[in-house]
Amino acid sequence: MKKTFVWTLSNLFATLLLVLGLGLLIVALIISFGSRLGIEATVTALVLMLAGLVYLHPVPFKILVPMIGIISLGAGYATYFSAQQSWLASILAVLIVAAIISYGFSLRRTMKRRHSQWF
Repeated sequence: MKKTFVWTLSNLFATLLLVLGLGLLIVALIISFGSRLGIEATVTALVLMLAGLVYLHPVPFKILVPMIGIISLGAGYATYFSAQQSWLASILAVLIVAAIISYGFSLRRTMKRRHSQWF
């Protein structure tokens, strides 16, 4: 059964976090690409976007997949410039972050299903 997306206060807050995170990420990449400030701003933007995904219920698939990709690539960018420009560390960071986020959202879905069966 597919849940429909309803605008609630939580979804509005999640959308605000996603928009702020994307805006900060774009500004950080344009203004200070590869600098320490750019890396810190990118990590902050990624945390904002991840929090936005957590608050978004139910997360539409067309939003979840691109956000997981953006967050993973951002983590790879931050790793690349923080780890002495190591491509291997960057690729590993992208794969690990994507796996953790994907697993986290499937785990949340499973917990909701099991919780609904407790009553």
